[in-house]
Amino acid sequence: MLTSIGIAGEATYPAAGEKLTNLRKINYLFGHNGCGKTTVSRAIHDTAARTGYSVSWKDGRAIPTLVYNRDFAEANFGEQMRGIFTLGENSTKAVEEIESLQQQIGKLDREIDGLRQKLEGDDGTGGSRKDLADARSLLDEACWKSQQAHKAVFDEAMTGHRQGKVAFCTKVLKEAAENETDVATLEDLIARAATVFQDATPPEAAIQPIAFTAFPTLEKSAILGRKVVGRDDVVVAGLIGRLGNSDWVKQGVEYLTAAGGPCPFCQQDAPANLLEDLNAFFDEQYEADLAEIVQLITRYEASTKAVCDRLDALVASPGKFIDPETLNERYHALKTAFELNHERLVAKRREPSNAVMLEDTKEFADAISDLLTQANMAIAGYNETVRDLSKSKRTLTSQVWRFIVEERRTDLATYEASATKLGKMIEGLGATIAEKKGERARLDVQLKGKEASITSVKPTVDEINRILASFGFTSFKLAVAGERQDMYRIVRLDGSDAAKTLSEGERSFITFLYFYHMLAGSTSGTGTTVEKVVVFDDPVSSLDSDVLFIVSALIRKVVSDVRAGKGSVRQAFVLTHNIYFHKEVSYDRDRPASGCRKDETFWVVRKRDNVSSFHHYAFNPVKTSYELLWEDVRDSERANLTIQNTLRRIVENYLVVLGGWRQDAIVALFTGRDAQVCASLFSWINDGSHSAHDDIYLAADDNAVQNYLRVFERVFEKTGHIAHYRMMMRISDADEDEAAEGDAKLAPAEMTGSSEGSLASAPVA
Repeated sequence: MLTSIGIAGEATYPAAGEKLTNLRKINYLFGHNGCGKTTVSRAIHDTAARTGYSVSWKDGRAIPTLVYNRDFAEANFGEQMRGIFTLGENSTKAVEEIESLQQQIGKLDREIDGLRQKLEGDDGTGGSRKDLADARSLLDEACWKSQQAHKAVFDEAMTGHRQGKVAFCTKVLKEAAENETDVATLEDLIARAATVFQDATPPEAAIQPIAFTAFPTLEKSAILGRKVVGRDDVVVAGLIGRLGNSDWVKQGVEYLTAAGGPCPFCQQDAPANLLEDLNAFFDEQYEADLAEIVQLITRYEASTKAVCDRLDALVASPGKFIDPETLNERYHALKTAFELNHERLVAKRREPSNAVMLEDTKEFADAISDLLTQANMAIAGYNETVRDLSKSKRTLTSQVWRFIVEERRTDLATYEASATKLGKMIEGLGATIAEKKGERARLDVQLKGKEASITSVKPTVDEINRILASFGFTSFKLAVAGERQDMYRIVRLDGSDAAKTLSEGERSFITFLYFYHMLAGSTSGTGTTVEKVVVFDDPVSSLDSDVLFIVSALIRKVVSDVRAGKGSVRQAFVLTHNIYFHKEVSYDRDRPASGCRKDETFWVVRKRDNVSSFHHYAFNPVKTSYELLWEDVRDSERANLTIQNTLRRIVENYLVVLGGWRQDAIVALFTGRDAQVCASLFSWINDGSHSAHDDIYLAADDNAVQNYLRVFERVFEKTGHIAHYRMMMRISDADEDEAAEGDAKLAPAEMTGSSEGSLASAPVA
């Protein structure tokens, strides 16, 4: 099921794109002709046709779509050869294309059969594959003779490869390609096998030692106990020495330099040579000591990281020769010492005049090294126990297989020569067959598509003809035609062709009936149960009210089946510009009065300033054509040009046709300038509705439109129908009170100026 449809930059849709989202099983789209509905149906029909189309499917699973629009009608009502008119989706050359495809597929079938015969023989058990299988079978037998001859002595070496001839031969072929062990005599192999082939365990890898050698030197560095201060032979040295604040002064030098003269602390002028004395106090030796501290920290951090990385890996996989709890305890003690030393080093860098002493980590490091040494001693003892036996066993096993390879060397050479020749032949035949099968599959898809487009079933003719007759279409009917009796043609009662003489309404109705029966059944012998999405795009064009009713009823049946989960249609879209049809097809007595069902959506497609847009509603927005006219008047973003026709239709329908008022009588109800505006209004709306738009109407601005809308309201007031106006404009008593309060705040001069400005900009009749 479709969950969203996007259209961007196609037809009249904006480049930024418009989107139908949260789509349900049943979706109604209403919009006037030319607003962009057919573009939606085309996007559903073939998303890949245009780059601006995009759709999303529920759970990412796409299903076929079947769309009724003018494209479908044009494609399914075309003339065929021999004067036959088909209702399948096909071109005028469909029959010839099918015959051509059948000939091509037949030719490919013959070619594939010939190649397959060379590859597999007549019955699939011969050909080159059989020759290769026979060659391998001979080698299997030859190699198995070696297994039978030596299994009693070399049973251990053959473990894992004794389950059958094929498996044993495969091992021999592998050893022939890879084994480069020295060749031993059979007597030597037998003698060694008596003692070597017994149970053994693979050796254990030793644990690489961890280097702690850098820490004694780093942790006893002389710079840690040295008080790093400035020179003592400058003027300020004595004061700094007494105060013991060289670290503070060092930080303050930066602020003094930035201040550019005044003392940054007391804001008094600093002595002229103060900065020079301070810089002299912190001489090159001071800077060198600081650099040594930084370098010490860097080296210490690198050393601790290297040790911790090794220990982290060892803790994660300690092996079976290290006690994990002991390792964790000793590592935790070492890491704690590292962290404490790091804090003291940072403090030394921050206050170099203070002496610090690092924790001695040698004890912790030695404890870990001892643990690793003990583990390696255990591993060495274990490996010493198993090394010789395991190594000898591997060597002997390899030599046994090398002996078997040499024993079967002639058989292997014979097989290799045959396999190389036959393998190339089989590979070539297989590639050619695969290529031709791919071509055949492509042609077969085309053939099925062509056949499906013109295939029908005979019972459908009777059902369509029954519906035609029941609605008075008795001058023509459908008849089965074609050599395969799988086409339709439209005939008169005397059997003559009728397609060229059908009216537009007749063509539309019979094409719709054909589409409808495609949903109920299938156009081919397959696909009758395939899930599908169905779109009805304005199916009632050129139909009278009686036919419109049956079309609406048929579509309602489809909608009902979709809602109930019957049939193969999983989702339906109904697009129309016809209000009566929309009301008929969307009628649902069980729908909430102020909302819609959970399995349906309502949309209005609008086009303003030649730009189409989608508008979603939580209820059925289409009531009557008269209600839609008032909705356009209520819309503050209405188009200035189209409002002319809207006002005319409201006045003519309600006041003139239903109310019996004459236009001149309505104008007579006004005096002064409003009378002129009213007269101009009638002239404007009639001329703007029925005549070509000259410059004055094309240039109608917002002020002019607002002034006419004001007079339009007063027309209903003067004729005694203001209640109807308020109802259609949805104006409540509270709204009127608020508007009156706002008008009372305006000065008379402002109100007069506003009215005159609007009148001046309005066209006068």
